[in-house]
Amino acid sequence: MADVRDDADGDPPLKPAHAARPGGRPLRVVAAVAGLAAAGVAVALGTAALVSEPAATPSSPITAQHITVSRPPAAIPLSDAQILALLDRPADYGPLADPQRRGSCLTGLGYAASVRVLGARPIEIAGRPGVLLVLPGDTPDTVAALAVAPTCSRADTGLLADRSVPRP
Repeated sequence: MADVRDDADGDPPLKPAHAARPGGRPLRVVAAVAGLAAAGVAVALGTAALVSEPAATPSSPITAQHITVSRPPAAIPLSDAQILALLDRPADYGPLADPQRRGSCLTGLGYAASVRVLGARPIEIAGRPGVLLVLPGDTPDTVAALAVAPTCSRADTGLLADRSVPRP
């Protein structure tokens, strides 16, 4: 296409309309530079994170030391005959000598506070102090042997071990 010239005033030739471009917009240029800079920083930080040496790990797994597992109840360290012998002696309640405290403990264990304790004595189970309580069993021919923490109460019995013992 030929240049169009305005012959009357001697102006320079006009550009065709399809070739006309607006001048650079400063806001677009600033945004483009900022975007490129942000991308460059992200690439640099990502590369640095991947290249850096990881922290040393201990030789033994830490998680194994922090796992909380409930222990199975320990066994009462008395034979059936020794537990049944408590039926023929006066009860030694130790820290549960107070009837109200003992009643609270029995309630926490699921018994009536007034249930007759057939025998009792202080005991140690797995290195922990406790009180062995011998109570009526589920049937007339058994007794229930329950080892509880000295702080046994309705809220927390601290049951250390339990066992059903047949009567002879």
